[in-house]
This record gives sequence, structure tokens and C-alpha cells, in this order.
Amino acid sequence: MVACVTFETSKVVDPVLFYDINKIHIIHYVKDPSSENGKIYSSFCERTKALISEKSRLNVEIETHNEYVSNFSVMLRTVLSILRSEREENPDCDLYVNISSGTSEYAAASAIAAMMVPDTVAFSVGTKEYTVPTDKIKDVYFIDGEPVGLTKLTYDPRILSNYTIEMPEEHLVRGLRILSDRSEKNLSVTSGKMVDALKQANVWYRDATPVKEDRKSTQRQTEAVYYQRDFIAKWLKKGWIAKDELRGRYIVTDDGRDVIQTFYLE
Repeated sequence: MVACVTFETSKVVDPVLFYDINKIHIIHYVKDPSSENGKIYSSFCERTKALISEKSRLNVEIETHNEYVSNFSVMLRTVLSILRSEREENPDCDLYVNISSGTSEYAAASAIAAMMVPDTVAFSVGTKEYTVPTDKIKDVYFIDGEPVGLTKLTYDPRILSNYTIEMPEEHLVRGLRILSDRSEKNLSVTSGKMVDALKQANVWYRDATPVKEDRKSTQRQTEAVYYQRDFIAKWLKKGWIAKDELRGRYIVTDDGRDVIQTFYLE
């Protein structure tokens, strides 16, 4: 697992226990360990490490990286380097990236890095309970009776580096939505019915020229092969569908549902 520690402990420790992590890379930043600020930042990192060692049932290997966590490019380089190194060392290991803790620059960079390294799982954790009780919020986040928040002043904005990530192919997403809709309505999702539905939705890009009656059987067989090759095989490879062995049909996975609820909704 890769995580960033600034002022959080639970958001890093709890996922380590949940996923039974045996190695974690903790990214933090201390410019001057002897300064008061340096001691504060160091204390959070050390406490996080101590909690992991105390609570985990495994002997967790902890590796720390002192890198500038408020710089997007530095974070992208750091996380990407860690992930690629771990993947090369152990191709079959489970890689997790915690995007919930640390700075916003780390969160953005780590999410992108996770997409660049195959089979890496990026996750977030929500806050179930805060350390500051409701009746103390005004004492902590208000100044002169006005809400300010944790930050009082900011530096000038810094434009993030631009990294292009391709959107999924439109015909695959729209086709998957058709499969999902038909499944939810208990309509047939056989190759023949799906090909007809894809044609009606203008998602089928193979030759749809009508054929003579005596050649329709051959056309159906050919289209079934194309459907398997152009849609089913690609959906399976992306993890968007899975075979339901009990019913002998394909079902849309959670990842697949996320895709059809995100892209090409117009």
C-alpha cells in the first residue's frame, strides 16, 4: 500500500488492517526535523507507524519517503516510482493506493499514478467520526465569530501538469449500458438479441446491410462471432462484466456499473 501522512493516522492505519497489508510505503515531508513544525509532522508519521505495528496481525514492513507532499509533480513521480518498482519486483502482488490521507496534490497524483500501473487498486475512506466534537468546531475553525476553516492564508495557485488519460471507447460503454438495461428488465441478452439492440442504438459498427433470406442464418453466426470479439471479450478484459455460471449469462460488475453511470450519459 502507498499512503501519505500529514495530520491523519486512522485514515492510514485502518485500511492497512482492513486489507491485511504486509508492506506500506508512507510518504511524508519534514523540511527541518529540529524545528517545531518538523517535530509536529514527524510525530504524526511516527505515531502512524507505531499504530500499524501495534494493531496489525502481520509483521508489516514500513518504508518511509521524505518527499515534498505539496508538489503534484513530485508526488506523481514518487508514487509512480514506488508502484512500478513493487510491480516489477513482484508481478502478482496486490497493490493499493490510499488517496484519502495527505495533501490534495498527493491525492490527485496518486489517483493518476494508480491508473498508469496495471492492476493497481486506488481507494478512499470516509470519516466516520471526527476528533473535534461539534461543540468545539467554532473554537477551532472560526475567527472572530466567522467560519474560516483549517487554512487561514494560501500561497498563489500552481497549475498542475497535464497528463492525458483516454476515455473508454464510446461504443463499448453504450453497448454495456444496453446489456445492463436489458438484464434489469429481464429481457434476453443472447448474442442475437444484443446485436439487434446494438444496431437499433447505432452502436453496431460492422456491416449491417440486409441480406437475403437464405443467408440470414450465416449472417447471425457471423454477427455472434463479431459480438463476442468486439464487445464480450473487451468487456471481460476490462472487468466490466463477469459470467454468471448459475444462469449461464453475463452480468455487469460494480466496475461496469460505475463506467455506465459516468461516461456518455447524454
